Amino acid sequence: MKRILVILAFLALCNASANAQIDIGTKIGGVTTDVRNNANFSDQNRLSYQFGLYLNFDALPLIGLQTEVLYNRTRVKTLESIDGLKDGMKGMGYWSLPLLFQIKPLPFLRLAAGPQWNYHTNKYKYKLEDGGQAFNNFMSMAFDAQLKVGSSNRLYLRMNRGLQRFENLSDGNTGKINRWEFGIQRSFMK
Repeated sequence: MKRILVILAFLALCNASANAQIDIGTKIGGVTTDVRNNANFSDQNRLSYQFGLYLNFDALPLIGLQTEVLYNRTRVKTLESIDGLKDGMKGMGYWSLPLLFQIKPLPFLRLAAGPQWNYHTNKYKYKLEDGGQAFNNFMSMAFDAQLKVGSSNRLYLRMNRGLQRFENLSDGNTGKINRWEFGIQRSFMK
């Protein structure tokens, strides 16, 4: 009950000018992906794409919060067959849900960091010889910079470091995905 009262009090404090502080829009851009900590995967960057929606809430003049629902296409290359997973290029889809805490040091610049959850959409496409899934859902840490280039457009650049293992191979390595994400976000509200 206390938690509900705290949430309601917070919402009441923010309610007066919340409409002016909320921004909703679209994102579209590119993604480069590499794998670290696993010699069975190529460490070269592979280019792909992403798209989705964002919700930005400016709680205070210099502080904000942004969450997104993004579809990321990720490509990795296995260098050799292992555990029944054949060598070659693997294309995977992930729904990504970041929660970014922002600071706004200048009117045209936003810097952010926060966790990002990545949910594998085609995890049954790649199987190991024991029938298990070759790739997992995983969590990463996102570091983001946005530059305002118009009244409703921002360019973004994000470094995304994998915190958890993304594969289930029995080779003793703990492969983690790193991504650079870049593109443009456009507001529906401005």
